[in-house]
Amino acid sequence: MEDIYPSEAFETLSSKNLSILEDQLSHESLIISKLKQYSIQCRDSEIKNLCSNLADKHKKHYNALLDYVISRSSGN
Repeated sequence: MEDIYPSEAFETLSSKNLSILEDQLSHESLIISKLKQYSIQCRDSEIKNLCSNLADKHKKHYNALLDYVISRSSGN
C-alpha cells in the first residue's frame, strides 16, 4: 500500500514552516472568536446557528493544526 503522506510530513518542522503554521493558528483563533461573538449578537436563529457551527468547524481546524505542530515540533 502506498503512503498517503509525503516523508516530509514526519520530519521536524523548519522554522519557516512553523511560522506559517503559527500564523494559520492565529487566523483560526481570530475567526473562532469573531464567529462566537457574531453568534452571541445575532438575533436571527438560523444565522446564529450558522455562526456557531462555523466556529465549531474552525475550532476543529485549529485543534488539528495545533496537534500537528506539537507532534512535529517534538521531533516524533
